[in-house]
Formats: sequence, structure tokens, C-alpha cells
Amino acid sequence: MLERERKETILRLLDLHDFSTIHDIVAATGASEATMRRDFIELERQGILRRVRGGIEIVRDHATPSWREQPLDRRLGVNLEKKRRIAREACTLIKSGDTIIIDGGSTTFQMTEHLAGMAITVVTNSFAIIEHLSHHSRCGIIIPEGILDPDSQLILNNLSPDPFANYNASVAFMGIEGITETALTNTEPNLIQMERSMIAHARELVILADETKFGKIGHLTLCPVERATRIVTTMEADPVLIRLLRNKGIEVSQV
Repeated sequence: MLERERKETILRLLDLHDFSTIHDIVAATGASEATMRRDFIELERQGILRRVRGGIEIVRDHATPSWREQPLDRRLGVNLEKKRRIAREACTLIKSGDTIIIDGGSTTFQMTEHLAGMAITVVTNSFAIIEHLSHHSRCGIIIPEGILDPDSQLILNNLSPDPFANYNASVAFMGIEGITETALTNTEPNLIQMERSMIAHARELVILADETKFGKIGHLTLCPVERATRIVTTMEADPVLIRLLRNKGIEVSQV
């Protein structure tokens, strides 16, 4: 099992049980105790877990671990005007008749007001986007199988290794926790596998991210940065990193 897969397994176990013994995690990962103890040290340094006698426990901040998706209604109002500009620009990349995937998030949600008149099909894991489009658009809507998380309003599916295997999209639109020269990263272990499946079944990947995401690193690697076809961001984004990304052949639009 790769390092990132081990860490995702650790986070999933803690999300379910709050506390896990080292024997539980060794059994779940197949890794040695020495390897797991190194992972524990790194995750503890990041403030995600705490090593205690007999195992590890989750670190919660007001009952919500720092790596989990915050409630959608709390995130929608943050940098709202920037998110609207980014979403508007992203929607110019959509053509009539397209089937697109939209990953749930506060920036991707802003795309909904520009999709109202489009003759397209939207596949999304966002209950908020589904609800809005069903009332205010003529888009076809496809809802993936899963369990609804009421806070993030995301449909989560940890049972299938490839939840979007039945879909074929022209573009996947996705928010992100962090962008570096080498990788796109996120923080939610319950969502990362669905996002990888979205990317695998879309011909292009468009990332929607304001300047705060540039140079930031989430706990989980989503994919190599080169998988992104285009990044739509703000004028304030780090110019050095933007130049490096463009040198890799990634289109970067600033609004």
C-alpha cells in the first residue's frame, strides 16, 4: 500500500471510530508497526491526530476535524465575489450538448447561475447543485450513488473504488485545497476517491481556485498537477507559481 493510501486508511478509521489501536491499523493497511508509527508522527505533526497509549485518536476542533469539509453554508460567503468571477469564467468553457462533471464546493456552486439556459447534462455529487439546477435550469441532471452528508451537502461513496465508472464527461470542474508545482491536493478522505474517479472519467480537468490555494498543500494528493487542463483563478495568484504551471502546458486564466 502506498503512503498516501495508508494515510487515507488511517483517516477513514478515525472518522468512523475516533480512536484506533495500532493493531487495527496494521491489519487494515498491511504495513509494519514501524511504518505506521512514522505515519502517526507525521499526521500528529500536521495536527490531525494524537498518539495516545495503545493507539491514536482524532484531534477535533469544536467537534470537527481540521481536514474535514466545513459546512457549505459557512463557506459560500467567503471571498464570494472572487468565486463568482472564477465560476463565470469556467462556464465559458462549456459547449451546448456537453456532459460535464461538477465536484461539490463553494466555488463550483457559483457555476449554477450561469448554467440555467444551457442544454447540457450535469453529473454532480453536490446536493446543493442538484437542488438548484432542478428548480432553475433545463440541464439534465445525473445523481451518483452514495450517502448524503448534511453539512457539506455532498454525496459520499466509499464503497466503490470507481464511483463514476459509468459516466463519460467532456470536462470535470473541481475546487481544490492546494496547488503546487507538482500536485493538486485536498484534505477530505471521504471524498478523495470520488474525486479521482471524476477525473478519470473526464477528458479535461478544470480547477477553480482563488489565490489562497496557490502554494498550499492539503493532506492528501489528488493527482499530479499536469492532469489539470486549465486552472481558473484570480489576478492575485502567485505569479511565480503561475509561470511554472504554464511552463508545464497548463492553461491558467486569471479573472
